[in-house]
Amino acid sequence: MTSKYLVRFYFRTLLLGMVVTAIVSLFTEYQNVTRYLFEGQIGEFLAGLVWFLGYGLLIATVSQVAFFIYLFIHPLGMGIFRKLWPYVQLLLVMYAIFDLFYVRFYRLGMEAGHVWNYIWIPIIVIVAGFIVARWKDREAPGGNLFIPALFYMIFMTSIALIPFLSVEDTSWIYRSIFTLIICNAFQLLMLPKYIEASEKEKAERGRVTKAERNEQKRNAKQQEDIQQQEKEKAQIEKRNALKYKNKTRQNKRHDKG
Repeated sequence: MTSKYLVRFYFRTLLLGMVVTAIVSLFTEYQNVTRYLFEGQIGEFLAGLVWFLGYGLLIATVSQVAFFIYLFIHPLGMGIFRKLWPYVQLLLVMYAIFDLFYVRFYRLGMEAGHVWNYIWIPIIVIVAGFIVARWKDREAPGGNLFIPALFYMIFMTSIALIPFLSVEDTSWIYRSIFTLIICNAFQLLMLPKYIEASEKEKAERGRVTKAERNEQKRNAKQQEDIQQQEKEKAQIEKRNALKYKNKTRQNKRHDKG
């Protein structure tokens, strides 16, 4: 992907995080911020809105970090575990589900005395994970992308939620969970489209990147090596045939003698 589309992908994810966080916060923080708009206190409202946008920028950045970590972990896992990697991902997903339900939110809810105020959070993560994973798998028939997408949407989301679960104020979780899920889904579903658009633009412009030039050089070198091997093989066969003829002639002379 060219730097143009990479930057576009990066900033659109940030913008999405800011917008989603602002919208959710305007509903959840009505008494603290939104009411100022209806009361005509525009300065107070704008100050709160700017804070929401900044927080959304933070959530989107966390989502991007988690996504790039996933892009590193996935090929690494394939290289280490090979055919077992899908099963390893499923085990990690099951652990993440147990961790979300019991270790974090059930205990947190028990301590606060309101289990159902927290237990809906892992339900949303899991439902959203299955929906996005199914969507991703349908977009690439035969690609077997359901398990990797499910792993990212559940396991990586649960990991990214860790910094935002240390407070009892549920408004922090509201501002975090919806933005994180939407940003994760956006990156997972849209990255192939940005790569495709980048490749199409390069093809239209006839542009060749450094990586592509290196690939062309490697291919040319491989072709040269193959041709050289074929040439050496032909020379060996020619020498063997010549030796065979000379040996046959010597045998005939010996028989005559």
